[in-house]
Amino acid sequence: MGPSLVFLLVLLLLLAGGGAFLATAASTDTIVPGKGMAGNQTLVSKNGRFELGFFTPGSGIHYFLGVRLRNMAEYSPTFWIGDRVGVIDLPGVSLEVFADKLYIKEEGVSLWWSSVAGNGSSSSGGGGAAAVLLDTGDLVVRDQGNTSRVLWRSFDYPGDSLLPGGRLGLDAATGTNVSLTFKGFSHNGSLQVDASRRNGFVLTTDGIDSRGVFPHWMVTSEDNGSSLVLNHPDDATNSTEFLQFNLGLISLMRWSDSTAGWVARWTFPSDCKSGAFFCGDFGTCTAGGGGCECVDGFTPSYPDEWRLGYFVTGCSRSLPLSCEANGQTEHDDSFAILDRLKGLPYNAQDEPVATDEDCRAACLNKCYCVAYSDESGCKLWYHNLYNLSSADNPPYSKIYVRLGSKLKSNRGLATRWIVLLVVGSLAVASAMLALVLLCRYRRDLFASSKFEVEGSLIVYSYAQIRRATGNFSDKLGEGGFGSVFRGILPGSTTVVAVKNLKGVGQAEKQFRTEVQTVGMIRHTNLVRLLGFCINGNRRLLVYEYMSNGSLDAHIFSEKSSLLSWHVRYQIALGIARGLAYLHEECEDCIIHCDIKPENILLDEEFCPKICDFGMAKLLGREFNSALTTVRGTMGYLAPEWIYGQPITKKADVYSFGIVLFEIISGRRSTERMKFGSHRYFPTYAAIQVNEGDVLCLLDSRLEGNANVKELDITCRVACWCIQDEDNDRPSMGQVIRMLEGVVNMEMPPIPASFQNLMESEDSGIYSEESWNLRTRDQLTSSRFPSSF
Repeated sequence: MGPSLVFLLVLLLLLAGGGAFLATAASTDTIVPGKGMAGNQTLVSKNGRFELGFFTPGSGIHYFLGVRLRNMAEYSPTFWIGDRVGVIDLPGVSLEVFADKLYIKEEGVSLWWSSVAGNGSSSSGGGGAAAVLLDTGDLVVRDQGNTSRVLWRSFDYPGDSLLPGGRLGLDAATGTNVSLTFKGFSHNGSLQVDASRRNGFVLTTDGIDSRGVFPHWMVTSEDNGSSLVLNHPDDATNSTEFLQFNLGLISLMRWSDSTAGWVARWTFPSDCKSGAFFCGDFGTCTAGGGGCECVDGFTPSYPDEWRLGYFVTGCSRSLPLSCEANGQTEHDDSFAILDRLKGLPYNAQDEPVATDEDCRAACLNKCYCVAYSDESGCKLWYHNLYNLSSADNPPYSKIYVRLGSKLKSNRGLATRWIVLLVVGSLAVASAMLALVLLCRYRRDLFASSKFEVEGSLIVYSYAQIRRATGNFSDKLGEGGFGSVFRGILPGSTTVVAVKNLKGVGQAEKQFRTEVQTVGMIRHTNLVRLLGFCINGNRRLLVYEYMSNGSLDAHIFSEKSSLLSWHVRYQIALGIARGLAYLHEECEDCIIHCDIKPENILLDEEFCPKICDFGMAKLLGREFNSALTTVRGTMGYLAPEWIYGQPITKKADVYSFGIVLFEIISGRRSTERMKFGSHRYFPTYAAIQVNEGDVLCLLDSRLEGNANVKELDITCRVACWCIQDEDNDRPSMGQVIRMLEGVVNMEMPPIPASFQNLMESEDSGIYSEESWNLRTRDQLTSSRFPSSF
């Protein structure tokens, strides 16, 4: 093999790295004094998932120390470490440990070193220090003689991204206040914990603050709210997530195998109407906040991400500026007017010139000037354009955006031929597309014509649903009637939950019930149906997305952050209002038939919304009951379900009473365990309420932190709701007035079925059948107090 061929092969190998990493010579698993990591080596975590090395962003020439996902280097983001000290000559660079500090050295000169936690004393174990990359992606310097003693960790200096297990806020062990930071050409920002709010944070951009709250499922609050830890994904073995901080926007990114890209699972701000930076650099929010577009002369930087509804990556020039292309000092770049704007973009720089022509010239003379405005004095924008938003109504603002000189077309013969060719191609393509859409429309119209739906529901195509859900890649949960997936509506940034019904026969009945029931109701405490899809045997429902998931995940799980009593009380009130609307305010009384924590969803403010109307029964106002087969969930069923008696809206009231006890106690009412001398929690609760000892019913994790008056009222309401006879239970309208303290309540009696259960327990003959198979003869007829 000749020397020239060898050189060519080596060159190809170097280029194959894509600029991300230069020809890794080898990998190591630890860095100890006297044995550093060379610039073309990597440090690999024990599980093989992460690697530390010197990487370069994009096609730059500088390399920085960072961590990335080892098995997906082509797509992996880089989690930068330290102050981002750039190096060029990788063979002359090394990462070394000396004493108890970590150093980056280039040709023997120290460029960067780690700080030391605690008092800065040297290692006490006598074995010196070592640097190790943990399985979480955290680079730590620790004492070799006492490996539990960490001297420094990269998670305390996370830069602009945070891996699961990483902390924001005060680290009690080191005293470090950890925050995310962003540094751009002329902008900077930070993300810090707001300890005054539960899961709160402050996002600062060039000194301007905006405040938000992380979803409950995303972070875990520690140290009385002074720090937040990013949770691992529920399916951590198959999912990869990280928190990404961009200028003015923060996102939880998740890898999607179906789209081979990173998808934003959560963002703040959540849309372009509420966030100046949502559409990214040179992206503009369309009038009414309908979505993001690139300004003329620019295209999406990452089209795949834009198709998935993640716009923060912004837009890039279609053609470079003349000064960027060839270093000219005299510029012939053009400007395109951008008018009908809602105010001026972010971070304008005042230029002291006298005329409009001087303002234009001032921008042209600075290669980094990207736009100017001469409306009220001369204003220039450098490097970036953020916060572009179209306005519906005047007054309007306008700016002039700088375009590459080649965008000015030469109107010659060749140009005309190109235009004609493009127009002709577009005409043919449009005709073909119109035929395809017409056929699809007629097919979908035929499939959906048998459904009469009231309200403003949207009929989606199956292709739209597939694109919105990333081919059903992000499952939120699964129930008896099908699975629910997270998605983003096509052409918008609206996050939705898509229910894919299963079982053709049952699904058809389920589908008709949900569409006809939910499609015509609107209430703050009822989940909203946005649209549906019919495709062959497929039936799909598109709902608004609830970022905090279902109630059961918050009151029963030890892993979730603790809901305060105030939040629980407001959730109880919200459920009651939603049920009251169904029972008393709809044109037809709607009985839900399956009230349980799994069917209560929580939005980002923990406002409860009742969902899953597949069980619902609609009753005309001339009817007060309906005979049905048993439906619902054992443990929440009213006695009349078990005995085949007529079902009324009071069946929902009973289920609500059981849910109230679970909200109060933080435990399943059907748990088989001892509560004092009782095995069924509602029995124990009814006795304690009558004895006036309600604090013992409160979730022990709250440590008695509750409004005792509200707790007593809520416990009494729960006991009234679970009375044996439906006539002894209050209506949901009465429940609301009781919870709000508008009416006085008498002490509720202990239901007769509970008393019989207590006698069975006392005699030692308790069995599950003594509760589930009780007879109607055992029920009392004590009437509902007239004071209601």
